Amino acid sequence: MSSAPPPPDQGSLGIGFALAWACLIGGYIVSATVASAAFGPHPFGGDGLIVLLIGLPWLLMITLIVWLVMHGLPRTAIGVAIGMGSILGLALLLVAACFGMFNLNMH
Repeated sequence: MSSAPPPPDQGSLGIGFALAWACLIGGYIVSATVASAAFGPHPFGGDGLIVLLIGLPWLLMITLIVWLVMHGLPRTAIGVAIGMGSILGLALLLVAACFGMFNLNMH
């Protein structure tokens, strides 16, 4: 009796989730370091580059998703997408909590 060949490794959701958070935290550390080194003495210069540096971790995550899919790791790519969703969800909850605290102080 022949058995079916094992399915190819398609990655891990947990690793993708961790990669998304690592891209966010590491990307902003690198972006903040570059921005402070480049624009420390110039308080009003380079606004376009600062906006680009803010978006780089998100571009890195999207690029990582595409790269993972192209290299046959779709579950890891889905994990990165879930990680991006959790980051956005956490940001939404934090903003809602801040507005809720502001609303309590208005009465």
